[in-house]
Amino acid sequence: MLFLIALNFLLLHSSDAQLESALPGFRFQVTQKGVDYGKEVVLPILTDSIKTASIPDWSGRVDTPLGHIAVRLYSIKIRSVDISNTDVKVVPSSNIDVTIRSGSISMTAEWHYKEESWPHISDGGSVDMAANGITLTLDILVGSTSKGEPHITAQHCSFHIGKLDVSFHGGASFLYNLFSDQIGDSIKDALDTQVCPLVVNELNGDLNNELNTLDLHTTIDDFCFIDYTLIQPPFVVDNAIFINGKGEIYSRSDPRECPSPKQELPDTVGSRMVTLWVTEYMLNTAGWAYKDSGFLQYNLTNKDIPSAVPIKLNTDYFKFFVPELHQVYPDQDMVLWIEVTKPVLFHIDPQGVSGRAEGIVTWFVKDPDTGHLTTAFVVDAQVDLCVNISVHLGQQSMIWLDVVTLEPEVQLRSSNIGNISVSRLETFVKFCRSLLVPFANSFLKNGLPLPAFDNIMFSGFDFSLQKGYFVIHTDVQYTPSLTGDLRGTNHTLFDPDTFTCRVERPDIFGSVLKVLEMI
Repeated sequence: MLFLIALNFLLLHSSDAQLESALPGFRFQVTQKGVDYGKEVVLPILTDSIKTASIPDWSGRVDTPLGHIAVRLYSIKIRSVDISNTDVKVVPSSNIDVTIRSGSISMTAEWHYKEESWPHISDGGSVDMAANGITLTLDILVGSTSKGEPHITAQHCSFHIGKLDVSFHGGASFLYNLFSDQIGDSIKDALDTQVCPLVVNELNGDLNNELNTLDLHTTIDDFCFIDYTLIQPPFVVDNAIFINGKGEIYSRSDPRECPSPKQELPDTVGSRMVTLWVTEYMLNTAGWAYKDSGFLQYNLTNKDIPSAVPIKLNTDYFKFFVPELHQVYPDQDMVLWIEVTKPVLFHIDPQGVSGRAEGIVTWFVKDPDTGHLTTAFVVDAQVDLCVNISVHLGQQSMIWLDVVTLEPEVQLRSSNIGNISVSRLETFVKFCRSLLVPFANSFLKNGLPLPAFDNIMFSGFDFSLQKGYFVIHTDVQYTPSLTGDLRGTNHTLFDPDTFTCRVERPDIFGSVLKVLEMI
């Protein structure tokens, strides 16, 4: 299971532009430990599937001392299967190497034969068959299509049955059992040549058709979707498979590539079954896409302010902070048009996660009689964010960003009420930081969906921050009986009750902003 999920990586080469485009926004890794667990999960399921498989009738021509006879086996049923001695290894040359040793299968069937020469005697009955010493080797090359869909190619298949014992019952079975070795060898020789084409066709055909149904463009909400298509074919390092996904968020109305810089990820192999990397590039594509979609703008009125909050959007209330506003428009309600004018940017380093939002706030006054809005003044706003990260792992895996603290700065852009000082206004805004945090988080409530895994529980959890990305190491447990909300666990980077902002205030976003300003 996990080794069929794990798909990844092409060696990076060529120009710097090609290297940049080949860097992932999201990476998923399955270690040999994860593959071994996947094998233990899959083998019982595969064994049960083989037992209930529909086996086609077999017919063949066998040479015996009694002459040439045409034998037909039908109503073939599998009674037992033993493929417990199976190895699944992650190897650089082929990605996945499957080997079955000393396998065995027992079957029953109905038989019928007809002698080809005169007098064309025919007979029938039942037969027991036992195949032992079964070996199968198969290399599975895991890659991707030109559309970034996972694709597998089964190759270098070899199948052999060591011995096939046949025991006839009914009719003149006592006589036919004298030639059971010849008949068994004929059936074995046929199976030795027919099984590999069947296995290869099943994997290359039906399994790829299943892989093509994977939803690699996941809807986040009405505004954006996330692209998890593979950017490169598989890559194996130290017996671990990596999946490099695009991990980019797009506006549904105007999908464009985000110009935010990407960063390389190390090819380190974790000690747990699976590892997930999420880059700050992936987070920054969200800021780019939501800004493009028009989501990051809001018309704030008195209706949006909770009744328990002792603040009203009225010029009388702001006469101390912006006295010019009250002098020109006494006792008039206000409307604030808030618009983010640059993509929200995030920065990840070992100290924490920070963000920056830049935009404008237009202060309107509302005529009490006509409801007409008049622009009083406009301020530029910059808000530095300190962010906590929560991850839900399960059937519906999600990442949530939670703004814990913020630091606003404002500057006057234009004024229709004379030259005003915004220092008092900035003091007021900073005083209201605890009220602004829930407002900021209202734009983050949907979270970012991660690839989903049905019937999977996660156990053990290591969460670490690195420069430009964060990493999740975890183990998995296959639990098909779980339903509903039990399918998942929540993990938070920092305890919200003891969280302190550890991020320094230097302009860590300058280089990114320069790139965006060139667009």
